[in-house]
Amino acid sequence: SACEIHIVVDNSNLFIGSQNGQGINRQQDTSVRINVGNLIAIIEQNKNSKDIKTRLVGGSTPPRTSRIWNEWEKCNYTCLLGDRSILNKEVFLDDMLHSQIQNLILRNNSHQGSVQQRLVLITGDGNANDNRTSFPDIVNIALDYGWTVELWSWGTSMNKKFSDIQRRNPSKMQINYLDQYRSKITFKQKQQQQKVNNQLNSWFSPVSIFVLCLGIFLCFFLIYWWN
Repeated sequence: SACEIHIVVDNSNLFIGSQNGQGINRQQDTSVRINVGNLIAIIEQNKNSKDIKTRLVGGSTPPRTSRIWNEWEKCNYTCLLGDRSILNKEVFLDDMLHSQIQNLILRNNSHQGSVQQRLVLITGDGNANDNRTSFPDIVNIALDYGWTVELWSWGTSMNKKFSDIQRRNPSKMQINYLDQYRSKITFKQKQQQQKVNNQLNSWFSPVSIFVLCLGIFLCFFLIYWWN
């Protein structure tokens, strides 16, 4: 049957979840980064690109020019970026994503048409959001409106509320864990920097310097010879 897919990413939860438990003594390892291209390849595998109607990722600034947003945009994802407070806390980012999903649900009601609507949600955040809307609330609304839901989350980040919802809706909701793909979708910033340093060191090795000097000498020799 026909299906329309709407992918929404909570970048902060995805990012922090990738770092949790990866450091010494299971602490947070802030050097862990997400390989956006590989992640998207996994999320969108077995999906017809023509069926994907929404690609949306929410995050916070600063910096608005960060590498991560450029990578999402290169993969045709629209970035909704909010500001952080003076205490470096995200301000109404979750609410912004909730409202976007609610708008999608209201404009694409599975009960009123032959096209099945599917929400692909990348988050594990189940907090009550100061008694405003929450991601579990949004998942329940989507299911009530006849949508199916595909949730992706890190194991340590996933709130049990999602598991409870899935148990009540086993045929309409599935949960996928990102942990099994960790080696493909994450890397460490220090390792990447080390590769750059190694490359620079190779450029400035004694052999490289000798070849460079030899080339300069030959250039001057040829210029002198022709003159």
